[in-house]
Amino acid sequence: MNVSLFLPLIAANGSSSLLLNDSMTDDTLRIGGWIMSLVYHILDLFGLGHESAFTAWIYVLLVCVLSFAIGYVVKWCILWAVDLITRHYDNDILNNLNRWRFFSKLSSVIPPIFFLIFIQLTLNTMHSGAIWLERITGIYIAVVLAIAVIGLIDAIWNHINTRQNQKKLPLNGLVQLLKVVIWIIVVITCVSIIVDKSPLSLLAGLGAFAAVLMLVFKDSILGVVAGVQLSENDSLHVGDWIKVDGTDANGTVSEVSLTTVKVVNWDKTTTSLPPYSLVSGSFTNYRSMQESNTRRIQRSWMVDADSIVPLDDALKTEIKSLPFMSDYFDSQTDDPSRPTETNLGAFRAYLEMYLAANKHIDRDSTHFVTTLAQTNGGVPLQLYCFTNTSAWIDYEHIQAMVFEHVAVTMAKFHLYTFENASGRDTIVDGYMSNGRLPDGLLGIPYPFYLGADNPENPGAQPKAPAKQ
Repeated sequence: MNVSLFLPLIAANGSSSLLLNDSMTDDTLRIGGWIMSLVYHILDLFGLGHESAFTAWIYVLLVCVLSFAIGYVVKWCILWAVDLITRHYDNDILNNLNRWRFFSKLSSVIPPIFFLIFIQLTLNTMHSGAIWLERITGIYIAVVLAIAVIGLIDAIWNHINTRQNQKKLPLNGLVQLLKVVIWIIVVITCVSIIVDKSPLSLLAGLGAFAAVLMLVFKDSILGVVAGVQLSENDSLHVGDWIKVDGTDANGTVSEVSLTTVKVVNWDKTTTSLPPYSLVSGSFTNYRSMQESNTRRIQRSWMVDADSIVPLDDALKTEIKSLPFMSDYFDSQTDDPSRPTETNLGAFRAYLEMYLAANKHIDRDSTHFVTTLAQTNGGVPLQLYCFTNTSAWIDYEHIQAMVFEHVAVTMAKFHLYTFENASGRDTIVDGYMSNGRLPDGLLGIPYPFYLGADNPENPGAQPKAPAKQ
């Protein structure tokens, strides 16, 4: 058999050939001749002629089967060796490469390489067919290599993100950008293989489509810019609690990608936002609050202005029995610079001492009790302090405990909570204005609740006279 008859004419085409004739070794030629002899043997076995076109296609099919068989064996050997190394060396990078199947993906490039080598030994009459087979194989190799490189990027990124990215910076967008660049290069390479042109000439021609590309990839470009700004300013991490004004986003950041920031809200819904909206607009990040392990309480209790009265000796004697108040009044005798003139002032002083002594309130943070400008709903009594935990449930329990204490303690200072009148209040007023006794009523003013006949309650008002 004359092996020279099977040398490809594609070498004459120059750039379209990945392996030229003059680079072929004698071993390769012998393998090609052996394959062609096998083709002739198969044709003779079935009593078929040696027509060049039919023989070439049988040769291509046989080469394809042989290439994938060799590739499978080589792939199995590589994966066996990697598995053997992994058992003896517990390396995080190697484990990540296995997790993302990098070696398996990279081994998939072996069969087309063997096919590309052997296909160049096809018959001369398969000149045009060999060229297209070669081009298709080149495209397949480019795609497989891109998939393997992306697997390598994912493995490296997972290692960096879990081990070295302690601040959990939103760098996933940059990784996605790198993947987009790789696929753009693959597309350009595939087009250059099909049209038999240099990739550099195609890249030069892309300048005319720059405006179109910027329009198509506008969100991606803005996402990259926003991701870099968020990372550089340390504004956002995965796991941060954020609240974005004008949106439903109020929860934990679960993902920051090239085009989307996903926020898992407290109601278990998910809100997706473009990263650029966080940079161009405003959002609240509660990370510093969580890291400080404190959380602010700033809430007001509305006090009825009519219940604010001067602090006379009788009321002072009554509230001296409350915790902190006896020492407080004694200290005022020695230091008259801070006199307490009203029952509301005494209540403010009591609450400040209560917050200072409360074990759930952070003593190193600012805390005070003050009154705000009076409204038509009463005088706002504002409490400002910080809990010694930032855990949501614990914070809510502490806040509720503090204001429940405010609610039950106000009566002891003869202060009322302001509430808008309801139909029930009208009924109570009509009942008492007719001289009815309030013993069977609920929600009556504090003096009646404390009992006018109680000798230990000198500030109580007398009961309404019985109706004649």
